[in-house]
Amino acid sequence: MDIGVLHGWPIAATAVVSAGAGILLARCPTWWLADDGHSAVLAKARLFRPLPLAILGVVLAVAAALLFPDTGAAPGFGSMDRLLLALSLGAAAAATPFLVVVDIVVHRLPDRIVYPLIGLELLALVLGQLLGESAIWGLGLIAGGAGVLFFGVLYLIGRVMHVATMGLGDVKLAFIVFCVPTLFSAWAPALVFIIMMLIAGIAALVAAAAKRSLSATTIAFGPAMLSGMWFGSVLAPNLL
Repeated sequence: MDIGVLHGWPIAATAVVSAGAGILLARCPTWWLADDGHSAVLAKARLFRPLPLAILGVVLAVAAALLFPDTGAAPGFGSMDRLLLALSLGAAAAATPFLVVVDIVVHRLPDRIVYPLIGLELLALVLGQLLGESAIWGLGLIAGGAGVLFFGVLYLIGRVMHVATMGLGDVKLAFIVFCVPTLFSAWAPALVFIIMMLIAGIAALVAAAAKRSLSATTIAFGPAMLSGMWFGSVLAPNLL
């Protein structure tokens, strides 16, 4: 499928949603972290710069809108679809830089970011299914639910076998990571999974080389999931 452009107001709407959400996240990190110790660590971290992270979210949102497949301009993709797409992409893009940095620094995916984001995505998907003209919304619901189920099973297996696999935050994030790419292509989640595992594998090898021990190596999986989500989303329409 050729890549087209979401012309006009949907791009602006995506940027506005991302800017609004990014500003909220930048202004109240203590609230959404809900942990004084982690707040102190994050405040000292060079990676955590709230305003640049919010700006990065806007850049990511605009890039995602620009690279959205040409179905966004097709007759079967109405104004409601475009509006809800702006909500979905803008919210996910705004949260991404904050989630990546927080997971790297304190190995957490804060519920007060993840749960509202899941709620917004669910709202967009349900309204799109009820009021939109495109079929992508139902596919997004299925992919998001399947992602949570799959990662949930992996999490439970790890708990039962006492093997480090992933955190419960990663299981929750799976809904976002698999529903958003489905808006770009029905096959995007497969590519997202491959890319995230490659990124996680490379990160683990680098960390193991630094520690000179693979068994003692743990990495934050959230950054790999979110990176895989965006790379898989924009690449899938051309590759699959």
